[in-house]
Amino acid sequence: MTKKKRKQQKQSSNSGKMFFSVLAVCAGIGVLVYTFSGPNLAAETMAMQRQILMESTDPVASKNQIREIMRNIDQLPTQEQREVRKDLGRSLGQLSKQSAEKYLQLSKAERPEFLDEGLGKMQVAMALFDATNPGGMPIRTQEDFDRRERYRKQKAAAQGAAKKKVPQDKQRKPKETPKQKPSDGEKKKPTITPEKVYFEALLERAKEKNIDLGRFGRYYAGGRRSR
Repeated sequence: MTKKKRKQQKQSSNSGKMFFSVLAVCAGIGVLVYTFSGPNLAAETMAMQRQILMESTDPVASKNQIREIMRNIDQLPTQEQREVRKDLGRSLGQLSKQSAEKYLQLSKAERPEFLDEGLGKMQVAMALFDATNPGGMPIRTQEDFDRRERYRKQKAAAQGAAKKKVPQDKQRKPKETPKQKPSDGEKKKPTITPEKVYFEALLERAKEKNIDLGRFGRYYAGGRRSR
């Protein structure tokens, strides 16, 4: 074997070793990415957003943590992203319920300060929803879809029954004694939940302080996110 051929074989061997070394490094990076994403990263992100929601009343002061959540979301698969967003909605629902119950226990003098704190938390929640869901609005849960489906079926059934109903002039029914209408005091009153009272007061306070909660505030004030 000539000296030239031995040199070519050596170069070829070195190239092969380099290729497999690069391949091993890439595989290692892939394993690390997989290890630090998925369920572990999703759980970490959920814990982070819960902590921010419970402790912070200023989205500006929490901007670094919120940015970290945004980076985490970018690394998560779609299904894990949805779980993180749903968890945020549940956490906010629980916090809202607790805040509403506490609000009703406070005196009138204590309520304005408590509402100011609540406005801060709502702004933090808006920033978190922006970070985890483009558009800033909570995503619809399965309960929301089920509720909508029930409403659609009930409406369709009512319309079908109305079409099948025989016109009044073709029916021969004995005259019925007119029922006595209930007095105003006997009429059923609409249910007013603590959350509704709290969020209506929160929106009123936001108007006083020129804070725009937009669709987000109206969404929760309407009681659509009760937990």
